[in-house]
Amino acid sequence: MNRPLRQAVALIAVAISSFVLVPAASSGPSPSITAVKVSGSPSHPVFTVTGHRLTVPKPNPKKSPSGQPLCPVQISGNAGLDYGNAFFVNMWDGQPQDANAQLYAAGRYRPTLNELDCIGIVVLKHTADRISFTFGHGYQQYYGAKPRFIHNGDVIEVGIGPARFATVVHF
Repeated sequence: MNRPLRQAVALIAVAISSFVLVPAASSGPSPSITAVKVSGSPSHPVFTVTGHRLTVPKPNPKKSPSGQPLCPVQISGNAGLDYGNAFFVNMWDGQPQDANAQLYAAGRYRPTLNELDCIGIVVLKHTADRISFTFGHGYQQYYGAKPRFIHNGDVIEVGIGPARFATVVHF
């Protein structure tokens, strides 16, 4: 399968899975995401989310993932935080030789699934229309080789509250 078609299939799969997994929005205006831009480098990506009514939720759990039972590794430096299922990033490989498999996720804590992402989120700046963030140091510390850092052409999905947005990475 050629690269653009593989990326399109991955984006469609992300959109379908997001639609199925997103609970109905509560009353009141929900956030919306209009774009996600990835800058920086594969070893230190910076994500800029633009949209409307964007907020950074309270961390869940309240402390970093480092050394917790579901993330039994000691992360040096700023590990970042997880946010339940209210603020996260999923990454899939989108390279021609890869299988469009999920690489990893950042920012999620789902105790009923025994999931705590060791890659926390570090918020750099936020307003109601823009949130900029990067990954906690667990990303650089543990994911440089296996599975690997994200690359141009990989697919990401960002979730903030009930809003979801998937895109192809272009540094």
